Amino acid sequence: MLVACWWCIAATGGPVTLDTVPVIRDTPVVKTSWWKRNLQELKNKRYRDSLLSRLSRDNATSPGDDSSIQKSEHVFLPQQGRHIRRIYFRRVQVFGPNDIYDTTFQSSNRLLKLANNMHYDSRQWVIKQSLFFHPGDTVNAYELADNERYLRNLPFIQDARIYLTSASSNSDSVDINVVTKDVFEYGGDLSELSNTNAKFDIYNNDLFGAGQSFAFGFLWDKTFMPRVGTQVQYTKSNIGGTFIDGSVGYTYLNNNAPLDTNTYEGSYYISLNRPLYRRVTPVIGGLSLAKNFSINIHSLGDSLYRNYQYNIVDAWVGYNCWPGMERSNGSEARGPSLAILLRHYNLYFTQYPIPQYKADPVYNNRRYLLGEFALYRQDFFKAHYFFGFGRTEDVPLGYTIGLYGGEETWVQRQRAYSGLNLQKYWVTPLKGLLNTQLGLSSFWHPGTGSEDAVIHGEVDYYSRLVTFPWSRFREFIMLDYLDCPNPFFYKPLNINNQFGIYGISNTQINGFQRLNMRAYSNFYTPLKVYGFKFNLQATIQTSQLAYRDENLFDNRLYAGFGLGCEVRNENLTFNTLKIDANYYPYVPPGMRGNFYFEITTVSDFRFNIFALTAPSYLSYR
Repeated sequence: MLVACWWCIAATGGPVTLDTVPVIRDTPVVKTSWWKRNLQELKNKRYRDSLLSRLSRDNATSPGDDSSIQKSEHVFLPQQGRHIRRIYFRRVQVFGPNDIYDTTFQSSNRLLKLANNMHYDSRQWVIKQSLFFHPGDTVNAYELADNERYLRNLPFIQDARIYLTSASSNSDSVDINVVTKDVFEYGGDLSELSNTNAKFDIYNNDLFGAGQSFAFGFLWDKTFMPRVGTQVQYTKSNIGGTFIDGSVGYTYLNNNAPLDTNTYEGSYYISLNRPLYRRVTPVIGGLSLAKNFSINIHSLGDSLYRNYQYNIVDAWVGYNCWPGMERSNGSEARGPSLAILLRHYNLYFTQYPIPQYKADPVYNNRRYLLGEFALYRQDFFKAHYFFGFGRTEDVPLGYTIGLYGGEETWVQRQRAYSGLNLQKYWVTPLKGLLNTQLGLSSFWHPGTGSEDAVIHGEVDYYSRLVTFPWSRFREFIMLDYLDCPNPFFYKPLNINNQFGIYGISNTQINGFQRLNMRAYSNFYTPLKVYGFKFNLQATIQTSQLAYRDENLFDNRLYAGFGLGCEVRNENLTFNTLKIDANYYPYVPPGMRGNFYFEITTVSDFRFNIFALTAPSYLSYR
């Protein structure tokens, strides 16, 4: 069936018609009596153009150049304060239209119709339940921008737009048109396949169009005992209109953050999360419960097998006590917002491994209470061709200042904790984007003073999108420095894969200081085959490690040079296919060969749109 869908996508072509007209069959949110409807029709004939003309003329504009850095609420500001009369909904077909602006697309292609009929469109009540406004409210530009962004970041929505049209030529009322485009609900991922093992996932990201997903994972490995493992997960977005997302499931596939290396775990879990879905949301928080256990896949004897079980209770809550993003009259306020957050984490063992591991902190109970005062300001602008293949991306601007304090009990050792995290996005003179971050933290013990202190600095640069007749180009440069000058529980760092250089693994080098640099040159090609788009990428990666008493720059510089291609269809929920070849001039101990070739899939990456999340320690990995 998926092959049929890919052929259907190839059938699209021709000019894009920019139109956002609500179809007559779409039902408005507010129902009016017979005489009011007829009176309104008379007014329409006398005082305004048809809805078709107004939408085509005023709102169906192509996305602008992202280098303009125009804030998301800008388009709604001219209608600020007007009354909302009706809300209409329009769903753009998954296959066929070139983008969300192509709302009038029609095709007689049978394969195209078959592919679209295989997909359950997101139900109107699901979209309606996800709106921040209702008929009778007044237009708030910042609220509409937040709502459009929230819809666009739902896992089953590819893109979303909100359009405003005047109810009449001299009226203070507007009609709102909510236009959404789903991603194809069915997906899968084949991550391993050989004559000794196979691993795959299949899922539905919008089951019955109800904003819910179901995923099933399967593993067969000839060397494991038992040879077969499975995973099941159910997720519901925005439960009952509360903006709480919930997940429940189990896994026997060791993919739920195991405690230690060389262990294999299963887990039963449930989680609830209410994010900062609006910049002025007063209460956010989450709860996660998990029962985890080791699995003896290699049939080890009692003297070698780490047989353990532990539970996790993780709860957090945040209060946006000073949401300073806008004034009561709807105008923008320049001041920051202030929030208070609190998190309680408790990991406790119900069965310990063999006694020889008792001294390892990993296999001991751990509990902490962590609070945060967050001073932040967050704006957004819409752009294209950052991490995606042309879809609309919400890019954050602003800053966050986080001040942390708390206490921890680990291996029966009580310690206080303090930390400071500073983060800010900057627009460069050449209209690029710069993300800077500085973090300082330490644990404090009455007997020894500072322990496990962490110093973290990060700079990410995203160049302006450069457009050529044959391609688009954007440069990414990332610097990351991490140091622990007085480790107590913390273990040394390495440079394996995401922690240093992708493609390097199983190395025998480590240290407590690390400096990483990555540079990516992304070419977004116009090539499109059955809806699949191709990005070319050239990469340079470097990493250095040092111990506490060493000069970092006196140590060897490890490097990797790569060329690759990424393939993705934005209409589908499949992960991005990545093909790359890398060369490493100097191979660290533990790794074989200077060349590394890889064909794999990578998850869709997006900017973090939530300024507030659960408080956490400054990461040291």
